[in-house]
Amino acid sequence: MNRPVFVVAGRHRPHEVLLLAVSVVSGLAYVIGAPAPGSLAALLPGWAVAVWAWGLLLSGVVGLSGVWRSLELEAAAMLLGAGALLWYAVAVAQFGWRGLFGGAVALAWASANVWRAAQIRRDLRGIR
Repeated sequence: MNRPVFVVAGRHRPHEVLLLAVSVVSGLAYVIGAPAPGSLAALLPGWAVAVWAWGLLLSGVVGLSGVWRSLELEAAAMLLGAGALLWYAVAVAQFGWRGLFGGAVALAWASANVWRAAQIRRDLRGIR
C-alpha cells in the first residue's frame, strides 16, 4: 500500500533554541529568588514580577520541548514568551530613555516569537 509520507521539518534556528534556553535559565533564576531587574522591581508589585518570571520559565520549558516534540507546543511557547516580553517592555517604557534599550530588545524578541508562531501555524495548515 503506497501512502504519502509527510516529513515535517521545522525551521529551527540556533538563536531560537538559544533564546528558549535563556528563557529557562533567567526565568528559573527569578522564580527561585534572584533579584528582579531594578526597572521591574521599581514599577511592578511582587505578583506582577512573579507572573513575568513564570512566563519566561514556562515559555522556555514548553518551547524547548516543542522544538523536539511538537510544533503546536512550540507555537504555544512562542506566544507565551511574547506575552512575558511584552509585559516587560510595557513596564520599562515608563522609564523613558533609560528603559529604551531594554524595552526595544524585549519588543524585538516578542515580535520574533509572534513571527515564529505564525510560521508554525502556516506550516501546519499546509500539511493538514
